Amino acid sequence: MNTKHRLKALCTIAGVLLSAMVYAQNESKPILNTLRFETRFDYDYQSFENNTDATLGGFSGKYINIAMAGNITDRFSYNYRQRILPNKGLSSLFDGTDWIYLTYDITKNFSISGGKQVFQIGGFEYDMPPIDVYFWSDFWNNIICYQMGASLTYTDDSKNHNITLQFANSNYTQDPLENLYAYNLIWFGNFEHLKTIYSINMVEYRKGSYINYIALGNKLVLDNFSCYIDLMNRATNKQDKFFGEDYTVIGKMEWQPNEQWNLFAKGGYDANNTQTLDENGNPIVVSPHEYLDIFVTPGTEYHYYGVGAEYFPLKNSKDIRLHTFVAVKNDGSNEMHFNMGLTWRVNFMKYIKL
Repeated sequence: MNTKHRLKALCTIAGVLLSAMVYAQNESKPILNTLRFETRFDYDYQSFENNTDATLGGFSGKYINIAMAGNITDRFSYNYRQRILPNKGLSSLFDGTDWIYLTYDITKNFSISGGKQVFQIGGFEYDMPPIDVYFWSDFWNNIICYQMGASLTYTDDSKNHNITLQFANSNYTQDPLENLYAYNLIWFGNFEHLKTIYSINMVEYRKGSYINYIALGNKLVLDNFSCYIDLMNRATNKQDKFFGEDYTVIGKMEWQPNEQWNLFAKGGYDANNTQTLDENGNPIVVSPHEYLDIFVTPGTEYHYYGVGAEYFPLKNSKDIRLHTFVAVKNDGSNEMHFNMGLTWRVNFMKYIKL
């Protein structure tokens, strides 16, 4: 058998196996209901107010993701998303895995999950897939948002609301055996015109010491207009005031004049005034563990704002997207950021007829 025939035979076998996987039914649920590939390609241009010669620009790829989900039995289901990363710096096979977890439905309302999961924090900017976020808050840019853990979820009969209690490794450590943990409680709400993502989080940054997050995401949805505002307060018992010293505020508005266009404006502000600074503006600490917030560090006063547009050339499909935006941020020096790019997704399940 020559190489051409071998390849043809292998493709045929792969097709048969994939079809068998998709058609295989465990009582009533398919073993594979999500199979998606996605990536983004951008052109970036950045200029700095304090140094007109220090411009940056060029083409770059942002993400390569593969996602799968399905059911093993009528009660067991799985979710998996892999971000393709270079090997440099990786210490575990799971470093490039956003999530991979198994869920067991105890009843129609209660389920438990275990594995690598999204670290459950409220807010709509945080909840969006990274491939769909163009410019962002300092908190979003620094937070470690995927961790090993377990969770218990309650979903109401209408499927509009669910509450999850999550027990996970702390995202203040890169060592999973450091014996630091986080306790997260989150509510996803869906009313007629209002959606909510609220969370209360207790994250251990040193054994027996915790930082608390209160994150409130509120989104108004009308016919072709939506807007959200995220409010987050972060605090420890070492702060002088619990509220208003370490916080983030984010707002975004979107308007769809038709099914192919989405216009948006977004802005946000991060501040952390929890610790005394030295004459150079650096927090006075004894050791790195004395940073009360490592994701929005003491002394931060960061703002950003911008406008942009998305265009979907395929009618009745979001699989191909063109975007552009211009944004300003004060990350060290006032920076203007212009970007345009292409996102494409291949939803293989669209082309497999069940």
